[in-house]
Amino acid sequence: MKVNVKLPKSWNELSEKQLGKIAVAIEYFRKYYELYPKGSTKAINRLYSRICNILLTSNNFLVQYIALVQIPPEEYADHVVFINTENTRTVFPGAFKLKKEILHPPANRIQNLSMEEFSFVDALFFNWRSKNDSRYLDLICATLYRPGGSSNDDYDIRRPFNKVILEKSIKNWIKVPAEKKLAIAYTFEGCRNQMVKLYPNIFPKPPKETKKTKIQQKPKYTPFGQLLNFKINFDPSKLEQTERMNMHKFLSTYENELVNDKKTKKNARAHAQNHR
Repeated sequence: MKVNVKLPKSWNELSEKQLGKIAVAIEYFRKYYELYPKGSTKAINRLYSRICNILLTSNNFLVQYIALVQIPPEEYADHVVFINTENTRTVFPGAFKLKKEILHPPANRIQNLSMEEFSFVDALFFNWRSKNDSRYLDLICATLYRPGGSSNDDYDIRRPFNKVILEKSIKNWIKVPAEKKLAIAYTFEGCRNQMVKLYPNIFPKPPKETKKTKIQQKPKYTPFGQLLNFKINFDPSKLEQTERMNMHKFLSTYENELVNDKKTKKNARAHAQNHR
């Protein structure tokens, strides 16, 4: 019996539940791989099977059952290719209630983050990945998801970013299910991956890929906060104004400056060679 099976083909086609469950599965595999690298082949086959099962939840139970019978295990990897390449998720999970407060997400593709907020979350993400400390994950979520209180709801419904009060709200995130927190962190990662492509002269190129699968590798992540001080020549009088800037406005301007600087240097070298 053949059935029409629906399977997500991209990160943004995943439902919030699917995203969270897949993130949990990948994180579990990463920890297993660090402890037992020799058993990675068997473990990754189980991971592919798990992800394939999660993708199939887009269908009703009967279709899921028939599809699992019909899909050979050796074909599981073919159905999770987009998961096993680059995280391109840019759609954040929706607002939800926590401790009697409605917490709102940032705009998709983090379009409404200030440079201060982005730099802060960027550092948190780097520390979470490098130190594997769940407290950083809670801080990421507490930073990005905030109660309403903006003076400009059309731009950002969330109350203004203030890292001083984060310590008060982080305790509410400790008991939030890992699926929800990881879905938020994975979406931020996907947004940042998109930014690397938008601003290639700002972000360093990643190292060459190895033969290992990308699911096995920790994402290459470079802290970003130092760029602010470098850009303003370490002038503290300019820091507050720069931090308030929309991150995309700042990055696009800086990207253009770097492109023009490269052109100027290239033309100067060509001019020098022609007059030798």
